[in-house]
Amino acid sequence: MQQHERRNLRLSLASLDALGSDAELRAQAEQVRREAETQPAPDSPAGHDQTGSITVHTDREGHVKDVAVLRDWRARLTPGEVPDALFEAYSAAMRAVVELAAIRRLTDDPTEGSPAAARPGTRYDDELDEHLWLRRTWRTLHEIDADLERLARQPDMPVEKTITSLNGCLTLHLRGSGITAITGSVERIGRLDAGELRFEARSLFQAHALASSRADHEGDR
Repeated sequence: MQQHERRNLRLSLASLDALGSDAELRAQAEQVRREAETQPAPDSPAGHDQTGSITVHTDREGHVKDVAVLRDWRARLTPGEVPDALFEAYSAAMRAVVELAAIRRLTDDPTEGSPAAARPGTRYDDELDEHLWLRRTWRTLHEIDADLERLARQPDMPVEKTITSLNGCLTLHLRGSGITAITGSVERIGRLDAGELRFEARSLFQAHALASSRADHEGDR
């Protein structure tokens, strides 16, 4: 379920919390910063299923903007595998959103990218700057872990709701506002070409966005 786009940079970030020393952490975080400077984060994070047949594109806030389906998807997926593949692509896109946000947190502030900016000072001042930088970096990593854990954990809510695509081929399962699964009609999906499947998937996420917007509006009343 790895996303190929910016894969090396994201893997560098993901490996930060596995390092064994502050020196290794500092070197790896600096590498992430340099790679981020040469590979700007895309405006549209994306995720795809393991076959590469379905790709979900989002904005940086995690709102689904488009779905792409390969013309030869039938050579890679059976109709019964399509719903799981779509959910897999969506989940990968959500992880990309979280990871890219974390990369921005590490790189947007120059003081976050490297300790002890080149300014005159005592050795004690430099050590203090480095200590503060390490604390900020570890805090960011813990936030990444928490965000990824929330994505992996199903919300503990008793009532499940469903949303269907325009022609009823796909069904979105939700607990609260979180998407927990995608199912579908094998018979109906089997009759779809790539364009029609893309239309159904897009209509599914558009219906979810509309429902979420209405829920937010009602909550503000």
